Amino acid sequence: MKVISITNQKGGCGKTITAVNLAGALAKQGKKTLLLDLDPQSHATFSLGYKNYPAGKDILAVFDNILQDAPITPQNYILERKENLFFIPSTIELSAIEQELSGSKYALEIIQKFTSSLPAADWDFVIIDCPPNLGFLTINAIRACDIIITPVDISAFSLLGIDNLKKISSVMLNHNEKDPRQFYLITIFDKRSNFSKNFIKTINKHIPRGLLKTIIRNNIHLREAALLGKTIFEHNPKSNGAKDYSRLAEEITQKTKNINAVEFSLKAPSAQSVFLVGDFTNWRKDERFALVNKNGIWKKKVNLKKGRYRYKFIIDEQWVWDKNNPLNEDDTFGSRNSIVEIN
Repeated sequence: MKVISITNQKGGCGKTITAVNLAGALAKQGKKTLLLDLDPQSHATFSLGYKNYPAGKDILAVFDNILQDAPITPQNYILERKENLFFIPSTIELSAIEQELSGSKYALEIIQKFTSSLPAADWDFVIIDCPPNLGFLTINAIRACDIIITPVDISAFSLLGIDNLKKISSVMLNHNEKDPRQFYLITIFDKRSNFSKNFIKTINKHIPRGLLKTIIRNNIHLREAALLGKTIFEHNPKSNGAKDYSRLAEEITQKTKNINAVEFSLKAPSAQSVFLVGDFTNWRKDERFALVNKNGIWKKKVNLKKGRYRYKFIIDEQWVWDKNNPLNEDDTFGSRNSIVEIN
């Protein structure tokens, strides 16, 4: 199961249209997909035509129950849209949750707790439509996700939004058990415009890594579908919008199929800091690989491709091998390297 957050603090960049139609495209390709509306404006809920739904089947109920330490039963909140496509709506009342979260021990962990409660073998993708800001709700989504997709429309303000998101992600690294991969998606592209063509050149320089090959063209049928409360595949499956989001789903599936989230953990109650180093860090200490301390248990999930990797922990500047892992080998320096193999 891969959790994808669709986020950009800038509005009007195709964020909700991307969340709804990427979810629709993945479901159409046979992937069991859950779309989660985390925006109090409820744009994804509106875009799928949900005006009335059973009480308690929304994201606010998820927050309320977890904040009250109630057991998490995912099916209590999920609506089935059609084959392979499932949905959790949002409500304007969610806007009041920010104040409540500020005093909660679970302030940044609600969505992570919920997605962790989903049987991973039963789901292929969870898509989260974030609000157009970098508040508690968006940070919840970023902490829970494996992948961040930032829609980038053709404007200078999108570049500013990207820079701000990079700063927030960097600050969160020391407190995040996951290290999500970041992708950028060009949206609302008009191939007839010279400005759009020049923007592509600019953004390729601004984003050296993570820019997706798929480009979402400006397409009136995408806006029509949202107004009618449908995915583009329900409204006009032969449109350019449907073709573009089908390509996006294929690209995301290809980019994520060989990526595995591997959890590293270590019990060190007296440690002040723990870092993970290995072949995947070039054996360098990096803030992105700082483990997170929870009651003396240090943890970090790292996305790794198939292969064989050597690693160690740095506990308060002391290099040690993982003695809970039976796979290890001589490091030629009188100690051991731990081994993780991903098939």
